This record gives sequence, C-alpha cells and structure tokens, in this order.
Amino acid sequence: RVQTPLPPAMADVVKVFVGRLPKDISDSDFEALMASQAGVVETVLLKDRGTGKGKGCGFVMFSSMADAVTCVEALNGTVTVSERLGPMQVSIATGEAERHGVPQQAVDSGEAKLFVGGLPKGHDPGPVEEELMSIFSGFGTVTEVFVMKDKGMLCKGAGFVKMSSTSSAMTAISALHEQRAVSNSTAPLEVKFATARAEPQVPAYTGIPGKGMGKSNGTKGKGAGFGKAGLFLGAPVMVQPTP
Repeated sequence: RVQTPLPPAMADVVKVFVGRLPKDISDSDFEALMASQAGVVETVLLKDRGTGKGKGCGFVMFSSMADAVTCVEALNGTVTVSERLGPMQVSIATGEAERHGVPQQAVDSGEAKLFVGGLPKGHDPGPVEEELMSIFSGFGTVTEVFVMKDKGMLCKGAGFVKMSSTSSAMTAISALHEQRAVSNSTAPLEVKFATARAEPQVPAYTGIPGKGMGKSNGTKGKGAGFGKAGLFLGAPVMVQPTP
C-alpha cells in the first residue's frame, strides 16, 4: 500500500485506503463515491507525478475512527466501480489503528473483544452475564459474554464481551465507559478494547558443557550432551519460537 503523510492540521483524522479503482476515475467522481459515508473530511486520489494519471487507489480522511471503521465495514468487498477490477478494497490505512488506540486485530477481523470492569464482586455471575448481554445488545450483535470467576465461582469484578463488529464496539465504549453501572455495583463500568496477553517465552535449552545434561527439563540423560568444545551432541532440542 502507498501512504502519504498527513499535514499537521489533519493529524487527528483517520486515513482509509481505497483500492481497485479505475485509473481514469476523476477526483469529483471519487468524492461522490464516498459522499454517502459519514464523517468524510477529504478524499485524495493517488496519481503518477510524471503523467498525472491515476494509480487506481486513493485515501479518504475521516473525522473519527468510528466513522472510518463503519465505512470499511460497509464498502470493503461489497461495492464495485469496475467489473474488470472487482469489488473495491477498503481498509484502515497501515498504522492508523495503533495511532488511535484500536487493536489491529479488531480492525482486521471486524470482530471486537471488550474488557468490562466495574462488575459486582462476590455475586452470582449468571445474572451479571445476562445484564451485560442486555446492555451491549443495544449497540450491536453480541457473540459472547464471559464473567471472570473467583475460586468460589462468584463474580470476580470483571469480564469480557465479544461483538460482531468493531464499529458497534466503539459505539458501546463511547456510551458506557465510566457512564453506567450494573446492578449491585457501586462503580461505573470500565469498557475498553481487550489486549491480548503475550505468550510466555520458552527458555532455550541450557546445559553445562561436558556434563551430559540431556533433556530440556534439566534431568540427566543418555545419548545427548555437550562435548569438550561446547558442541551439543545428540538429538536436537525443539524450542518454541517467540511470537
């Protein structure tokens, strides 16, 4: 993808890439094509500097991430300008999601996982999950609700909600975060995009040269070890790559 830097005055806008456009599409036609989308600030067709001809792609600047995501969900792979080229490719421009605090996975998959805090600790999780389902369903399709439980299988005070679209999730965050509380809770809800935990790193095999340490768990074994020169002799040890 080709990207162009934004001027300082437009640093807060969200850039959306649009591909599979006819190279002869005019600026006015591209602008009209995007006119039905909310929050459009500017449309820019990419052109060859030497010839002035279009490159078949462009950018649309939106005033908010929510409007940008809604555009992607509405147009990507569904609208065709040229039968020869096929449906338009519409996506959040590289780096924009991270710059605006939205997980790249949510943008790429179209499904969003939200962390929800401020739930009543020590209460039956069943009614809490039902209330969360009712609340979040008002903003879009909810695919899963999960309340974290303590050792006594009671609500631990937090949980997760999965929504079928990122735009719905963003609307829910705007409407609910620190603005609404659930039953039996004295604190307002904390609603934000869930962040994936990093997978634990598996340490590489460590052995003492010349001592014949064989297995990766540090037990003594036959048929593998280190020679005098520090070279490992025997079957290789598989080490899980770091994600």
